[in-house]
Amino acid sequence: MNDAVTYETMKQRVSDLEASLSDCRKAAETLRESEHFYRTIAEQSFAGIYVVQEGRFRTVNANAASYVGYSIEELVGVKSDRIVHPDDRGRVKRDAREMLRGERTSPHDFRIVTKTGEVRWVMETVTSITYDGKPAILGNSMDITERKRAEELLQQSENLYRTIFENTGTATIIIEEDTIISLVNTEFVKMTGYSKDEWERKRSWTEFVAREDVERMRRYHYLRRNDANAAPRNYEFSLIDSWGRVRDVFLTVAMIPGTKKSVASFADMTERKIALRKARESENWYRTIFETTGTATIIIEEDTVMSLVNTEFAQLSGASKEYCEGRSWTHFIAPEDVGRMKRFHQLRRVDPNAAPRNYEFGFIDVKGDRKELMITISMIPGTNKSVASLLDITNHRRAEEEAKRRAQEVHLKSKNLEEVNTALNVLLKRREEDKNELEEKVLLNVRELAVPYIEKIKKTKLSQSQLTYLTILEKSLNDIISPFIHTMKVKYSRLTPTEIQVASLIREGKTSKEISEILNASTRAVDFHRGNIRRKLGLKNEKSNLRSFLLTHS
Repeated sequence: MNDAVTYETMKQRVSDLEASLSDCRKAAETLRESEHFYRTIAEQSFAGIYVVQEGRFRTVNANAASYVGYSIEELVGVKSDRIVHPDDRGRVKRDAREMLRGERTSPHDFRIVTKTGEVRWVMETVTSITYDGKPAILGNSMDITERKRAEELLQQSENLYRTIFENTGTATIIIEEDTIISLVNTEFVKMTGYSKDEWERKRSWTEFVAREDVERMRRYHYLRRNDANAAPRNYEFSLIDSWGRVRDVFLTVAMIPGTKKSVASFADMTERKIALRKARESENWYRTIFETTGTATIIIEEDTVMSLVNTEFAQLSGASKEYCEGRSWTHFIAPEDVGRMKRFHQLRRVDPNAAPRNYEFGFIDVKGDRKELMITISMIPGTNKSVASLLDITNHRRAEEEAKRRAQEVHLKSKNLEEVNTALNVLLKRREEDKNELEEKVLLNVRELAVPYIEKIKKTKLSQSQLTYLTILEKSLNDIISPFIHTMKVKYSRLTPTEIQVASLIREGKTSKEISEILNASTRAVDFHRGNIRRKLGLKNEKSNLRSFLLTHS
């Protein structure tokens, strides 16, 4: 009985053992399949997979080894931070610890140094595992060197174009498809008076455009996004700045390739348009004066060509304007006067005061008839052109010659000429006295009726140009009432009118700079006149003060 129980028991135990062995075989097979599965994943994965235990690589897949250019055998057993760039080691340890503690979920990137010394970028995630019964770290990484290089190039490109955008010197904005302004530069801020924060990604460009231009420009905006060439690239419109002022603006706009964005640049034409309008008004004004002055007048270029003649000159010369304009003035001058007048022409362009302003010459019209003319000529400030007015004095000269002839006849026929002359002298003396009396009245009236009001005006607020005009007016009145001018003309008749005017301003204590502003001449020209005055007054080689000398001759 006991033997039978024992046999059955042993038989059962053998059966259980066989079942247990079968389970072990199945478990071993499953383990082998699992190990093969995970090894296949590790070997075939595009990622670099490795296990780090106690700071050293325990296993590394081929992909991870390829990142650094080592073989698997060369990496196993090596400290894992050996391949990390020295500047990134501290950050890599910190990021890995945060990820292992669950404080970080996103991958971290860092630089590695390959076997050949090349620096490359990898992106890594880590997790805690058990390996051979001990704690370890499973790492997954991916080589992102090319992506990083592309990002660096993109950043460099962005920095370059942002620098160009900001420093182009022209007001520029980036416009989105929905008309919202996404980016503005400093020049746009200066032009409009708005800050960047007021516009970027908040407001439409239609808000700074004058109402009458909005629809036209909106149409261009959408046409441009269907076909970049369907709308004008350049046009003008009216811009309203932050102060409510209307600015005339020239716009250049184009699409940014591959996007629905456009870039627009603005040039403020307001001041230029105002200047052009004023220039046109001024030109029309002076052209009207030029044409209706009643005197034959011409504009002469540096090469002696007449660039403009008026109707009076055409009548004087007997030729049409078309015939005269573009022809040298020498064409109408008597041969004996050409050389002298050419010399004056050249001197005048070196120094406007170096040649006479008024003189007579012989004029030959288109028919070959000779006339005697008086010319008044001056340089046009800021140019090499001169303007000349011509007066026909032919009849006057003939009358003078006839008067001389008759006077000689009278002298021969009458012995009473001396008595007549005496009577004339008496009359002339009386005329001089009347003249002096009239001058005194003029002087008195100017002093009492004009000068006080000028002084009052000077005490009011004046602009710089108004003050300059008032100074010129005061100077002109002082010239009228000052006996100094008369004294200088009598005692120093060798001084030119300009030199007398400069001498008067020197006497008043004006500096060369102030005189140049009053006379609209250069400081160099004023100094030139100073030298001439000293020479003509005999002060060239003396230490006498010119103003002190002039004050003694008032």
